[in-house]
Amino acid sequence: MADVTLKHVYKVYDGGVRAVNDFDLEIKDKEFVVFVGPSGCGKSTTLRMIAGLEEITAGQLYIDGELMNEVEPKNRDIAMVFQSYALYPHMTVYDNMAFGLKLRHTPKDEIDRRVRAAAEILEISELLTRKPKALSGGQRQRVALGRTIVRNPKVFLLDEPLSNLDAKLRVSMRSEITKLHEKLQTTFIYVTHDQTEAMTMGNRIVVMKNGFVQQVDTPITLFEDPSNLFVATFLGSPQMNIVDAELFMDDKVLKAKLNERDDMVVEFPDIKAKELASKQYIGQKVLLGIRPEHVRPNQGKMSVYVDVVEHLGDETILYTKMENRKEQFIIKTPFNSKIHSNESINIELDMNHVYLFDKDTQKAIMGIPHEDEIPVRIDNNVINIGEQAIVLDEGFKNHLLDNAFNNDVRLGIKPDYISTEEVPNALIIKAKLEFIDPKTDYQALYFSLKGIDGYFALKVPNDVKIELNKEVNLYLPYQRLSVYDLEHNKVNSREVVYPNSINANVSFSGEEMKIKFGNNVLTYPKDPSISEGEYLLTLKQDKLVPIFNKKMLKQGHMNPSMDHPNNKIKVSAYDEDVLGSKLLTYVEVQGFEHYCSFVVNNEFSVYKMPKFELYIPNDGFVLTPKQ
Repeated sequence: MADVTLKHVYKVYDGGVRAVNDFDLEIKDKEFVVFVGPSGCGKSTTLRMIAGLEEITAGQLYIDGELMNEVEPKNRDIAMVFQSYALYPHMTVYDNMAFGLKLRHTPKDEIDRRVRAAAEILEISELLTRKPKALSGGQRQRVALGRTIVRNPKVFLLDEPLSNLDAKLRVSMRSEITKLHEKLQTTFIYVTHDQTEAMTMGNRIVVMKNGFVQQVDTPITLFEDPSNLFVATFLGSPQMNIVDAELFMDDKVLKAKLNERDDMVVEFPDIKAKELASKQYIGQKVLLGIRPEHVRPNQGKMSVYVDVVEHLGDETILYTKMENRKEQFIIKTPFNSKIHSNESINIELDMNHVYLFDKDTQKAIMGIPHEDEIPVRIDNNVINIGEQAIVLDEGFKNHLLDNAFNNDVRLGIKPDYISTEEVPNALIIKAKLEFIDPKTDYQALYFSLKGIDGYFALKVPNDVKIELNKEVNLYLPYQRLSVYDLEHNKVNSREVVYPNSINANVSFSGEEMKIKFGNNVLTYPKDPSISEGEYLLTLKQDKLVPIFNKKMLKQGHMNPSMDHPNNKIKVSAYDEDVLGSKLLTYVEVQGFEHYCSFVVNNEFSVYKMPKFELYIPNDGFVLTPKQ
């Protein structure tokens, strides 16, 4: 077995530069998974953390169920193929492939057997006596692959191995690596910025942007059901057309207006209208997307002006403009020599293949979402979901921040993690199946929840059968749940959040109130409602303020205005958790049994300033009399 699991993995470099954020993924044994995204998105950094070439800042990495964070690269039983072939120029192909085995003191006859077996698989047996300078680029890449194959690793890591090859050779090597995976039946993790490589090679694809995972799915599902605008426009060539639209209802039919004129109105089929995430979008401005191949020229009533025509043999690409719109509208059609530039044509949109995105969040709002979100309220030990009141699991409750309680929040979970069968440690909700939308790789099930507008969607295999209009239990694993405030900042943490509480003594000196705990003494104006004695002091998560050091001040950061400048405590950083625009920071405070935590803006990072002071303002604490 060679499962690879990354749990909430972060990579933060010196200076607080975040390369990878909350990377959470389970890669199954023998899977071929591709990381794809633009340059700088964090895909190679993630691969190097798996290899052990980069230290993991936070989170856990497991290979075969064993924690690998502190394991040396040579002991992880992985093999990596780099972008550069990195062959020893003075050695033959045979010696290059055998070198790693010799370092491990493998017997000569075993080395010879492995090298020749790998050479046969890669069809380079006749090249074993040559040196790298006598090989083509494709042959060198095969040798680099052979050098990893001879080690029989549990996991193959490939970092843009084809980027140095010409276009024709890349196509042939693409299929060779795919065939190699089928022969070896080993886990492959492949990094590329080329969407064609990703779509043609991977069993599943991880799309990344700015260090965040945007979507993980099969190639077909990514193409058919992108979860947000970035995924929709990143995959597909030419890329998806995106236009502004306004949704409205006309005699119970959902429509969208693309322009002020009546001939620029489109009508959604009933099944697509049902998939609209919320009725709140009706009457609102949204983004409408449609792929160029789903636009039919010389049909319908909408008119566009043709700027450029590209004849590509078996197909024609039309670059057009809609009236009163600046953006380009691209049409992809089978070869058509009758359409010319500088003329107007009519078009029709295939409304069965239209996508809608929220203008602000850019998330998909029609079809299966990247993450289901339900409005909920958490009161003490109970979570209220519409008309359902469910007792919270104590373990999950310990990960909630203070402001998750007694507030309107949203519960989030990816559709892939919802189960229709019983699973342990899960939130169980009752839902009624409203309709089913069959897809290529799965079927999309849309459920309603009593007392909640919109649907709750999940993906199940095509052989799963559930009756329409039947109420069933859905199981939401606690470890996969997220809770968001109304500004979409997470209010649950990947680590246990302990109460910021400690025993303290309160005494008075004149008009001053002194609070002593550990070696710390805080001084505030005397409060007539508080008398001298022993108290439980609780520091408020959302009121504590970090004090920047001189280096940070030079970078333009500002310290708070302090009514009582001495009310500061020295702390040592432990970790942090990105919550959106906010950051949950864990610190060690003298006297506290557990780490304290506080919420700040994202500009602060313990990786920039691991030792600092916390200012505790007048409203930054609560004193509870000891019984």
